[in-house]
Amino acid sequence: MEDNKMDQKIIEKLQKLLALSASDNEHEAALAMSKAEALMREHNLSVADVAINGSGADVESKEVYGLTKAYQSWEGQLGCAIAKAFDGHAVRNRYYDSWKLTFVAGVTDLSIIIDLFERLRQTIGRMSREYTKKNYSADVFYGSRETFKKSYRMGLLNTIFNRLKKFKENTAPDDIARNSCGLTGKELMIVKDKAVSEKLHLMFPNLKHGRKGRSTRINITAYQQGQADGHNVSLHRSVSGSDGPFAISH
Repeated sequence: MEDNKMDQKIIEKLQKLLALSASDNEHEAALAMSKAEALMREHNLSVADVAINGSGADVESKEVYGLTKAYQSWEGQLGCAIAKAFDGHAVRNRYYDSWKLTFVAGVTDLSIIIDLFERLRQTIGRMSREYTKKNYSADVFYGSRETFKKSYRMGLLNTIFNRLKKFKENTAPDDIARNSCGLTGKELMIVKDKAVSEKLHLMFPNLKHGRKGRSTRINITAYQQGQADGHNVSLHRSVSGSDGPFAISH
């Protein structure tokens, strides 16, 4: 019985190391794989032996609550885009008289997703308010102040989404180079994606895709300015919310 407990602790440690070996931080990934390889040799284990239901990634979830009672679709879209860029998922839920997003991803990715989402929703909200306050005039622009603010915000989001998409494309793993366990980056990604999907299905067995929002009028001046300003929004990981650097280029 004691041996089984010890074996489980070793397996759990290896699962975490294998998850870290898929990190975008090259030093962190290499160090984790080196430790995992040594442990597997010591205990005569393979990647398959330490898998969770056939996967080899440590997947977790975390909830982030809405700042307003009413659901903000732009925040939901932002959460989904960030989660997708880092191989995770975001699910919207009701929370009493408010709402929340549940993020599901590999442990390393999850910390990045939460850090980026919480900072960006604050930044986008602040920039939209400040731009509208300085530039909106009912005598000059057709439409309401709220339409003007939403248009600017939509422009910001459009650019940020494209930057996140480009980041994902640029960091896609290849299927040529193999690590010390004989797995390519693409194979490790398949392992991680499977683990995330299994966790998501376990948590939300009746998950349904949300409907697309209705089209809305936009102010083209505010929208285009938002698109331009979106390139100036920092997508670097914050110092306090990270254990390693990443940067998303303009």
